[in-house]
Amino acid sequence: MGVIHRARNKWRRYAIEHWGGQHFLLDAPHAYVSFTFDDFPRTAYTVGGRILREHGVRGTYFVSSALLGGPSPSGAIATAAEVAQVVEDGHEIGCHTREHLDGTRATPEAFERSIRANNDALAEVIPGMELDVFAFPLEGPTLQVKRAVGPHFRASRGGGQTFNAGRIDLHLLKSFFLDYKTRDDMDAIKRVIDESAARRGWLIFSTHDVDPTPSAYGCTPATFERVVALACQSGARVLPMGHVCAELGIAR
Repeated sequence: MGVIHRARNKWRRYAIEHWGGQHFLLDAPHAYVSFTFDDFPRTAYTVGGRILREHGVRGTYFVSSALLGGPSPSGAIATAAEVAQVVEDGHEIGCHTREHLDGTRATPEAFERSIRANNDALAEVIPGMELDVFAFPLEGPTLQVKRAVGPHFRASRGGGQTFNAGRIDLHLLKSFFLDYKTRDDMDAIKRVIDESAARRGWLIFSTHDVDPTPSAYGCTPATFERVVALACQSGARVLPMGHVCAELGIAR
């Protein structure tokens, strides 16, 4: 069963990498960096948001509204009031499905229903809010889910531990996660920042909590501060994902 599961997962990853995309030629005069937080644990704003603000930049917070105010493996999740506060502070809210669905298990129809429900719930927090960007929770999508989700947003983000350059896929942008596997490898982090800057790419950092004793999915304040500083020093424009899309003229 393990061999079959690995083979299916390998095929799924190949399919979503090669099909169902919306391709866009990234040809900007400078590089971009975006900082994103999945699930929106409170420390992503109380600590991570403070660090971004101290450097004069803002981030993207991907919210699953059904999780708001509750516990999670990466710490307490923000409340609805904190979602409103984040927007007031100039950050961006993105969609993460209402129930934090796994795109390898949920149907495309369930995913679209969850996206609409999440948008409706967050519009009650901030009237008129439109969510322009999306991040796939957990293991990412199947090809069918990717195709269903893509048209709802300017851009959707996955993982991949690299940056976007040249001909990029707006339905599955790559990102570099700051978590237990990478948060102590500052050489690798600096290398991906430098490589993206040299190629005028779009580097999207992703994490969860920002805490002195982080979960497996987050990083420490010292690490996050160092990464933000390196990004700002690289010459890249550091902007939320939706703001990058707007500068590049990307619509839904």
